[in-house]
Amino acid sequence: MANFLMLVVAVVTAMGGFTYGFDSGIVATTLGHNTFKLYMFGPSRKNPALSGAIVSVYNAGQALGGLSVGYIADKFSRKYTISFAGFLAIVAGILQAAAVSPVMLIIGRLVGGIACGQLLSVVPVYIAEAAPPKQRGFLVGLQGMLIAIGFGLANWVGYACSYATGNAQWRIPLAMQIPVPVFLTIAALFVPFSPRWLVQKDRHEEARIVLLRLHKTRDTFLADQELIQIGEQIKLEREQGNTSWGIALKKMFSRQYIRRTMTAAFIVTMGQLSGSSVIQNFQNIFYATVGYTGQTALLISGVYGMMGIFGQIFYLVVVADKWPRTRTLWTGSLALSTVIAICMALSATFGAGGNQDGARAAIAFIFIYSFCYAVFFNAMIWVVPSELFPFFLRTKGLAFAVFAKAVVAIVLSQITPIAIANVSWRFYSLFIATNFAAAVIYFFFLPETGGKSLEEIAEVFGDALASEHIGDIKITKRQEAENGEFNEMEFAVLDAQAKEKHAV
Repeated sequence: MANFLMLVVAVVTAMGGFTYGFDSGIVATTLGHNTFKLYMFGPSRKNPALSGAIVSVYNAGQALGGLSVGYIADKFSRKYTISFAGFLAIVAGILQAAAVSPVMLIIGRLVGGIACGQLLSVVPVYIAEAAPPKQRGFLVGLQGMLIAIGFGLANWVGYACSYATGNAQWRIPLAMQIPVPVFLTIAALFVPFSPRWLVQKDRHEEARIVLLRLHKTRDTFLADQELIQIGEQIKLEREQGNTSWGIALKKMFSRQYIRRTMTAAFIVTMGQLSGSSVIQNFQNIFYATVGYTGQTALLISGVYGMMGIFGQIFYLVVVADKWPRTRTLWTGSLALSTVIAICMALSATFGAGGNQDGARAAIAFIFIYSFCYAVFFNAMIWVVPSELFPFFLRTKGLAFAVFAKAVVAIVLSQITPIAIANVSWRFYSLFIATNFAAAVIYFFFLPETGGKSLEEIAEVFGDALASEHIGDIKITKRQEAENGEFNEMEFAVLDAQAKEKHAV
């Protein structure tokens, strides 16, 4: 079990996941309120293009927010970036709740998207850099848990407010986006800096204190061992000339790193191409195809959100750091492909026939889909990408992955209302194919990263590891020790590393 302080720090920063989950979930119920549709769309209460724009502009904001993190998080620290993103989310919530026109609402959704794009990029990086290797899957997975809770709560808030009168039905839920970002903005200022960011800034003693506190150990030997490993790896990256922003961006798409860049982008993007975002944002349309509308549809949305929370609990208790990362992803992809195929068959058979048993079965499999997605993907699509990159590319790589996800989400949010209107249940076939293809790619091409330190994962991809040069470092450090320039504990750590490396 993780150190209590590490757990608190992870939960506090993972509130960024709650912010994203609630903000992205609340739009689904908002679009289902007749008072909202009358206020924003006019007497017809229909405007598929504007509905798509409200959803897609949020994803456009995520793309912009994700791209900005690569610079901000490296320059000003991970924790200050989280706090700044929380502030933007507050501004976005105010704009949306007070919206007097579609333009004002869209601007609010854009700012909210920027905030959530930053949070999605930086929170898993921060937690991954602070967490002990053997607990990283659980701790980074807390972001997925908070995403699920945020989304589930958004559905219930939307349902509860359906009993309100007038525009309060949709203004109150949109205003509920504000409280958690207020907490996050303030609380993030009090969490420790990422130890790896501190080492990169040559604040080694601060990094050592953070490692001792977060990893729950009084064994200074182990803390010093990890600190030296981090320091030597960052030193090696500097010697290779990877500190320049221009060089780093070029290297992200170089032959050496392109596999990691595209793997991270693919995994995060599959969060969209799995079908989850389409079902979440447009679930009321899916329920309408099998005969459920109004408050009944909103109630079903609430139950759908709860299934995600149950699935995320299952992940944290049974899957996190216990199942291999690759097995989790490929089995999950096959499970989603199968469940969606069943949903498509049920919708095709009972969607227009008025058979209540068939309609209920279709809804049941959408619930099963929500549970399976939470078990296999809600956390894992953030855990693995946060592990793939060396320090100088970590925030930039996650930023690009979130950007790619957002671009795909924009496309899906624009075409989904049109596709459902024209091909109905046949639209499911897209996600059957994408999930099956992802299973093949994960099974054959994704290396296992679980249980390794972030520095050791670089070796899996063929990078030079600082510990490979430990023999040369030992000679230098011994000379420094003889001159009184190096502490004996550090030499002992290096000596132990060298023996371990030789034994392997």
